[in-house]
Amino acid sequence: MGIPERKEREKEQRKNDIIDAAERVFFNKGFDAATVDEVAAEAELSKGTLYLYFKSKEDLHFAISMRGMDILNKLIREKYKEKRSGADNILEFGKAYVRFTRDYKNYFKSIMIFDSSKIDKVDISQKMKIMEPDSPLNFFIEVLDKGKKDGSVRKDIPSKQLAFILWTQITGVLQFIVLRHQMIEMLGFKPEDLILNQFKVLLKGIVN
Repeated sequence: MGIPERKEREKEQRKNDIIDAAERVFFNKGFDAATVDEVAAEAELSKGTLYLYFKSKEDLHFAISMRGMDILNKLIREKYKEKRSGADNILEFGKAYVRFTRDYKNYFKSIMIFDSSKIDKVDISQKMKIMEPDSPLNFFIEVLDKGKKDGSVRKDIPSKQLAFILWTQITGVLQFIVLRHQMIEMLGFKPEDLILNQFKVLLKGIVN
């Protein structure tokens, strides 16, 4: 391995170490209360060094959220079965989302808080990562296309638009769960039941 490759690997490792530190601080103190100074101290770096890797607290929050999206993406793809119809695979994705909210609560909360109040504070190049070829949303679009071909999904709405409609509706319920968890507990609802039942309702609107 040459010097440039080694330096790039070391840079990437330092970046991951900073994200690890940010997770410990943010998950412990909360995303609003935590500070960049605390993250730098946790990472055993100066604040100036940290800013060489991340421009702002929002960039750190985004990096944590993208880790969560990677986990969600893996869970969704593990649920996919080629022999299933597109509509049935979408329902299985709902079950994967339920598992994500249950087993990775901190990442789930990170994504929801970021989407609701922080996303406008990062560069457009960062936001475009949500639409990368291997992202959950693009995979969602691919499965909707498959559903149209096998006849299980309606064909009158473009798949990209349909994916965004479903995604934003799901996000709305997830944000409610995060921000109104006390109300949900008072009503005796389980968050995972709300999400799964929402997928069932949404499926009624997209199937043929």
